[in-house]
Amino acid sequence: MKSILISSALAVLMLFIQSTWLSRGVVLGVIPNLAMSVLLFTSFINKNGHGIIAAFMTGIVADMLSASPIGYFAFLFSSCAYLTTLTSYVTEKDAVVIPFLLGAVATIVMGLLSRILLWLFSADIHAYQIFSVEFGVELIMNGLFTTFIFFLLSFIQPFFEHSPKKALP
Repeated sequence: MKSILISSALAVLMLFIQSTWLSRGVVLGVIPNLAMSVLLFTSFINKNGHGIIAAFMTGIVADMLSASPIGYFAFLFSSCAYLTTLTSYVTEKDAVVIPFLLGAVATIVMGLLSRILLWLFSADIHAYQIFSVEFGVELIMNGLFTTFIFFLLSFIQPFFEHSPKKALP
């Protein structure tokens, strides 16, 4: 439970950093999704679903901070966390390739799911323009920032891991 709260708190902090310090964008007005990078890290190191719960909780906070309907970001974040947890069963964590691919694929998944939700509900939500230059820049930036965040968080990885206490024999 402690790992869920720590990951959610750090991801929410990243949401605030995204919406304040990076509000003008980094390249071409595109803001990297730092909260998603933290959630990907948590989902990758916890194979028991704690990252998915943290992603859902962070998504609800992101929904409250944005003008999107409640559940929109919770669905997007949880879906990416679920796919990352599945990926963690078949791959090992390395320094560069896996984090970059996780960040890039999560961006593609969020883009596709946002278009599907827009098509299904025709609501006034933020949907990614998948075949735009901005989406390509965000794809690369999310991959790079995810690699950087994986590197930084690997130093304090025990805080994000769920390690249940075992009973004495």
